[in-house]
Amino acid sequence: MNMRMATERACTDRGFLDLKRLIVQQRSLDCDHYKDGYLQRRFAVRMRARGADGYDAYVRLLKSDPLEYDELMRDLTINVTQFFRDRAVFKVLEEEVLPLLIYDKAVRGEASIRIWSAGCSSGEEPYSMAILLRELLGEEFPKFNVTIVGSDIDGEVLQSAQEGRYLPRQVVNVPKAYLDRYFELDGDLYQICPEIMSMVKFRSIDLFTSTAGSHFDMILCRNVVIYFNREMQERLYMGFFRSLKEGGYFVMGNTETLVGEASKVLSPAYVRERIYQKRSCGPDARP
Repeated sequence: MNMRMATERACTDRGFLDLKRLIVQQRSLDCDHYKDGYLQRRFAVRMRARGADGYDAYVRLLKSDPLEYDELMRDLTINVTQFFRDRAVFKVLEEEVLPLLIYDKAVRGEASIRIWSAGCSSGEEPYSMAILLRELLGEEFPKFNVTIVGSDIDGEVLQSAQEGRYLPRQVVNVPKAYLDRYFELDGDLYQICPEIMSMVKFRSIDLFTSTAGSHFDMILCRNVVIYFNREMQERLYMGFFRSLKEGGYFVMGNTETLVGEASKVLSPAYVRERIYQKRSCGPDARP
């Protein structure tokens, strides 16, 4: 590497580090949790959009235009989701995992079902779980205390989730029977019904500093952890493990893989669908 290239690389690295430090100072988002490659791609999107030629120029822009932080935060915390996203996963949840969970509750005389959707974005995932539980419980629904927590670090998407209004493209995977039963078309948007909305509580949670609680029967964190570095992934997975009750299920994204200690203490239940279970011992993973 010649002197010019080395100098340019050093300047680039300094500018990148300065930008990460500025974000921590101004928005309390610790960029060291994320993979550098991911951050560089997200920064590049905003830099191109604002015509900033390099990290130093973008730092100056942020200092002169604080509103740009909001756009940057939206790009850093990607919010791409749909109802019943990854149909194969929801098929297994609907036909096997949740019925077994409900059966076990009935056998034990327990009436509480606790589910946490971590990184829920605009609410499609926790509302999807609420619809499935309402369907499966049927006439027994009033006998159960169902708690579904949807959490995200992005306050803007949480506000959207609480409103429960969705574009047609967001409900494209909702089975017609559920769409007719639990949604009402209001102009160009689909409004989810009050009964389903009342089953879900939304909370702003930074997964690295806080949790939605403990003794959950199921935690879903899909297509979120992939953006973090390995150390942070290990921390998150073990945090989810501790928040699950014995026998509870952990559902991850289909491109994600358990790493570290979590891979030893969470047993595969449905391998293809990336569904794991907290149990000391048990049968071999289902195919």
